[in-house]
Amino acid sequence: MHLYKASPADAEVVAFLSANLAFGRREQILSHIEFILSLIRQSDLTPCMWIKQGAYEKDFPCTDRSFYRMFTFTDMNNFFSGVKQILNESPSLGEFYKAAWQNASGAAQNDRAGSKLYLHQVIAAAFPVKTALVGCSKGGAAKKLNMFLRWMVRDNSPVDLGLWSAWYKKSDLLMPMDTHVIHQSVEFGLLPETASGALPSASIKNAVRLTDCMKEFFGDDPVRGDFALFGLGVNS
Repeated sequence: MHLYKASPADAEVVAFLSANLAFGRREQILSHIEFILSLIRQSDLTPCMWIKQGAYEKDFPCTDRSFYRMFTFTDMNNFFSGVKQILNESPSLGEFYKAAWQNASGAAQNDRAGSKLYLHQVIAAAFPVKTALVGCSKGGAAKKLNMFLRWMVRDNSPVDLGLWSAWYKKSDLLMPMDTHVIHQSVEFGLLPETASGALPSASIKNAVRLTDCMKEFFGDDPVRGDFALFGLGVNS
């Protein structure tokens, strides 16, 4: 995404793609993202225009052939088609999701019985095409979407872009819950093991619990703790 940060709309698209492919072995994640970026470069189009013009259709036809792990070429086609619909409706992912967030949070405020609403839930619900890539199971921590939001909202960071910091607060971000983060959180006593001694689940309840712990150390920037927990987990 940093290759495109001179164009925020393109950086958002590349970040969204990268986050939603971010599971499994790191080298495999990077190689598949680089493959897609190489297709975009070969087209002489920007990432946004590559999608808006439907150039992805040639490289990602609707077939059941595997592209990356359980994601098929059809899954990828559906993903790009959803982003295309967004970009045809709005100048950028950020503008689209800003409007979706304002509408959803306004509705939630009018529903006194409603539980707390999180932006990753709005992103998943507002994505216009059903695809395996963009999902948020009920009660799940949605690691990939919350990592994407960390990139979009946190600023003053060599990693994060801070493109959405004007309309979403760092203090409302949730920790991205992957195996490394969960394992290190148990090691430090930030999350309890289950009664059977297994690691706690990647649930939104545990994501909120861990985020609240991080606020004790990092104040209104709790997801800053993701760097330490993830890095320790990868290197241990």
